[in-house]
Amino acid sequence: MKEKVVEILIFIMSEIQENKRLSEIDLNDLRSKGYTQSEISAAFSWIYDHMHVSQTGAFQRIAPALGSRRILHDAEKLMLSRESQGYLIQLRELGLLNDSDLESIIERVMVAGYEKLTVAELQEIVASVLFSRDSGDDASRRTMLNSGDTIH
Repeated sequence: MKEKVVEILIFIMSEIQENKRLSEIDLNDLRSKGYTQSEISAAFSWIYDHMHVSQTGAFQRIAPALGSRRILHDAEKLMLSRESQGYLIQLRELGLLNDSDLESIIERVMVAGYEKLTVAELQEIVASVLFSRDSGDDASRRTMLNSGDTIH
C-alpha cells in the first residue's frame, strides 16, 4: 500500500508544481486509476504532515539544492537502472525527497547489493524511507554503524 501512496504523492506534487491548489486537484482521476480512498487520504495526510504551508496557504516543497546536484558514483550507477535513476531525480525535483532521504535510499541500495534495481523495487525502498521520517530517530534509518555507535 505504501508504494501506491508514493504514486499518489507523485501525482499530487506534479499537480502542485503546475501551480494548482490542493482543492483544484481532480481526485476522480485518481479513483479511476484504481486508488482507494484510504490510499488517497494517506497521501494527503503525509503532505499535511511533511510540507510547509506559507502565509498564503500554499505548500512549499522541499527545494532542490541550488547550484548543485547529487552525482552518482559509477558503482551506484551499476546498482540502479537508468529508469530508477530518473525516478530518484523526479522525486527530488518534486520535493518529496530531501538530500538526507536520497542518501539513505542510495545507501540502502548499495548495502543490499542490488544489480540494476528496477523502479518497482526502488519504490519499496523509497516508501520505507518516506514513511520512516516520522520516527524522528535518524540512527534507526542508517544501515551502517558510525564509530561511536554501539549494539545492545
